[in-house]
Amino acid sequence: MASGNSEEFIDEPARALPVLDKVDVLVCGGGAAGVAAAVSAARNGARVLTIERDTTLGGTGPRSFVTEYHQAFFTGGIMKEVIQRLRASGGADPDLEEGHFAVPFDPEVLKFVLWDLFEESGAELLAHTQVTDAIVEDGAIKGVVIENKSGRQVILADVVIDCTGDADIAARANAPMQEYNFPQPMVMLFQIGGVDYAKSQDRTGRAEMVKAAKADGRLAEDVYLDNFSNFGIAPSTREGEMGYIYGIRILRRDPYDADDLTDAEVRTRLGVREFMPFLRTVPGFENAFLIKAAPMIGVRDSRRVLGEYTLTREDILGGIFHPTDIFKRYHRLPDTMGFVRHPTDGSEATAEFRERLANAKMVTSVFGVPFGCLVPQEIDNLLVAGKTVSMSYEAHSRCRQIPDCMAFGQAAGTAAALACREGIAPRRVDIDVLRDLLIEQGQNLAEGAIDIAKAKVHHMVRD
Repeated sequence: MASGNSEEFIDEPARALPVLDKVDVLVCGGGAAGVAAAVSAARNGARVLTIERDTTLGGTGPRSFVTEYHQAFFTGGIMKEVIQRLRASGGADPDLEEGHFAVPFDPEVLKFVLWDLFEESGAELLAHTQVTDAIVEDGAIKGVVIENKSGRQVILADVVIDCTGDADIAARANAPMQEYNFPQPMVMLFQIGGVDYAKSQDRTGRAEMVKAAKADGRLAEDVYLDNFSNFGIAPSTREGEMGYIYGIRILRRDPYDADDLTDAEVRTRLGVREFMPFLRTVPGFENAFLIKAAPMIGVRDSRRVLGEYTLTREDILGGIFHPTDIFKRYHRLPDTMGFVRHPTDGSEATAEFRERLANAKMVTSVFGVPFGCLVPQEIDNLLVAGKTVSMSYEAHSRCRQIPDCMAFGQAAGTAAALACREGIAPRRVDIDVLRDLLIEQGQNLAEGAIDIAKAKVHHMVRD
C-alpha cells in the first residue's frame, strides 16, 4: 500500500471558493441513515440536499451486500415503509411473519425502493461528491467544502447532518469523540449463482470443512471466519439460485485510515477469489460461480462522537427509557461485561469465546435511545446519524444495525427541519414536539409498540 512522509509539508495557497448552494438541511452521506434523514427533513418542510460520494443510495445494503434487516419489524417509521415497499415490489418475502428476527431483501430492488422514497420527498441529491472539510464559525457549523468533477466548492446550510458512517464531518469540525477502540472486523460479502437450495440448507460439517481448508493452506487463517453462511435469502435470490456469502473478514483495520481501508478492500477481494474453489467442495455449492464481490467492504465500526448523552450497556441491559427517547430498540444478548459480538481480534471463533457465550445469562429488554446521542458536544447546528452516534463501545455493538441507523436518521432529519423552522440550534428543539412528530410519522415510541413476547419467539443470537 502507499506510504507517505508525514514530516514533509507544502503550503496550500488560499483561494476563494464558489458557493454552490445554500440549503436548510445538508445531509452528508446517502446510506440508510442519510436516506431516512433526508426524507424526513424534506417531508417536514425543509429544503434538503444530500451529498453522496457514490452513485447509489442505501450504503451497506446495496453496496456491501448486507442483505438482511435485523430487528426491522420492531422499528417503525421509514424503516417500516421500506419493508412494505420491498414486499410489494418483490424485494422481500410478503409472507414473512411480523416480528421475525431478520428480513432478507434483494439489494437491487432496494435501490429502486430507496430512490422512490427519496424522490417523492422532494429531497435533492448530488452524487459523485466528496466532503473535504467543515466550515465552522463561532462554535457552529455553517457548511462544508466539497470536491467533485466540477471542482472545489462550498455548500452552506442551517443544519448539517453527518451520515458519512465514519463521523467524517464531525471529525473535520473537531467535535469530541468517544475513546478510541480498534474497530470491529470489516467484512466482504460476495454474490454467487448456481446454488442448489435443496442441498445447501444442510449446514452439517461446514465448520469442519473450513477448519480443514485452513489447516492445509487452502484458506488463510486471518481472512476467513471459521464458518460461512448464505446470507439474506430473499425470494428472488432463491428463485434465481443466487446467494450472498458471508465468511470473509479482516481484523484491526481502521475504516478512516486510507491505507488501512485500501489494504482491507484489496485483501478481502482477493479472498473472494481464493474462497471460490473451496466453496465448490461444499454440498449445494458444487456448481457455484462468482457473480461479483460487493462493491464496497462492509464496515461495522468506526469513530463515535461524544454526544450530549452516551448510550451504555447499563441503559440496554436495564431496559432504561428516557424522556428524550427518539426510538425504542429490542435487545437480547448476553449479560457479560465487555461483550462484543464481533471482537476486533477475531476471538469470536475461539472455543473460549463460545464457552463464555454458552455460560452467559441471556437478557431480553426493550430500551430507549435519547436524542442527545445524535447531538455532538461543543458544535452547534450539527447532528450525527448512523453507527457513529454517541454510544459506548459495548453499547454500539448492540445498537448499530441498519434499522437503528434509519431510526437515527429519521430523528435527525425531523429535528433538523424543526430547528430550521424555529431558527434555533437542533440541540434546543422542543423534545416533546419532536417526539410527537416521530410518533405521527410511525416511529415506535408509543407504549407497547414492541411486543416483547413475539420478539422472543423469533429472536436468534446472531449478527
